[in-house]
Amino acid sequence: MKYLKYLKFAGIAIIIVYLFTTMMLLNFQEQLIFRSESLPQDHVYTSEVPFEELFLKASDGAVLNGLHYKQANPKGVLLYFHGNAQTLEYWGKWAEELSGRYQYDVVIMDYRGYGKSSGKRSHKAMLADGLLFYDYCQTKFSATQITIFGRSLGGAFATHVVKERSVKLLLLESTFTSVYDIASKSFWFLPLKWLLQYPFQNNENIQQISIPTYIIHGTKDMVVPYEHGQKLYKKSGSGTKKIYTIEGALHNNLVTYPEYFQALDEILK
Repeated sequence: MKYLKYLKFAGIAIIIVYLFTTMMLLNFQEQLIFRSESLPQDHVYTSEVPFEELFLKASDGAVLNGLHYKQANPKGVLLYFHGNAQTLEYWGKWAEELSGRYQYDVVIMDYRGYGKSSGKRSHKAMLADGLLFYDYCQTKFSATQITIFGRSLGGAFATHVVKERSVKLLLLESTFTSVYDIASKSFWFLPLKWLLQYPFQNNENIQQISIPTYIIHGTKDMVVPYEHGQKLYKKSGSGTKKIYTIEGALHNNLVTYPEYFQALDEILK
C-alpha cells in the first residue's frame, strides 16, 4: 500500500513537470529561437563601404530595417540573412567585408524585434519579410544576379526565398535541417509538432530547390551539428551542389579558418 502511495505521488510529480515544461516551451520558445536585441531608432551605422539604410514596410505595417552596401561595378548582389543573435550593428561589419572582398553589393536585414525593425513576430510574417527584401533587390538587379546567403537561423529565410523566387545560387552556412530536429534533442518527450510556433524547415524547402546550392559547415559545431549540413546536402534537389567541410570548426568561428574563405572564393568568384 505504501509502495502504491509513492508510485501515485511520483506519477503526479511527472505529470506536473511535463505540463510545466510544455507551458514553458509554449511561452518562451521565441526567446529560445530569437536572441534579439534592439537599437535606438536614431542609431547611426558607419562603414568604409558606401551604403544606404533601408526601411521597408511590410503588408501588416511592420517596418524592417536593412542596409545596402554598394560597389561601383558589382558582380551582383548578395542578400544575406544573419543568425539568431546580434543586430545590424554587428552583422553590418560582416556584410561590409563581404561586399569589399568579393565586389558584390550586399543587402542585409534585421528581423522583427532586432535592431530598429518593428512588427509582431509570426512564422508567416517573418518569412514574408525575407521576400520583401528579395523584391527590393530585384528592383536593382536581375534574378540571375541575385545570390542568397543564409547563416544558421538565416538559412530558414534563405531556403524559403529561393523556393519562392528565381535567383542565381544558394549558399547556406551552419544551417539546421529543421527547428523540430534541433528542439527534439532536448525536448524529445514533448509533442513538438503541435507546440512549435516557428517550424522552419530547410530540409523540406531544399528538396524543391534546383539552382546551384553550396553548404559550409564545421565538424565540431555544437549548436547545429555537422550532420544537419550533411542531411541538407543529401536532400538538396540541385544538380549542382557541394558541401564544404571545415574540419574542427565550431558554430561561430568559421571565419578563423582559411578553408572557409577558400570556399567563399570558389563560390563567389
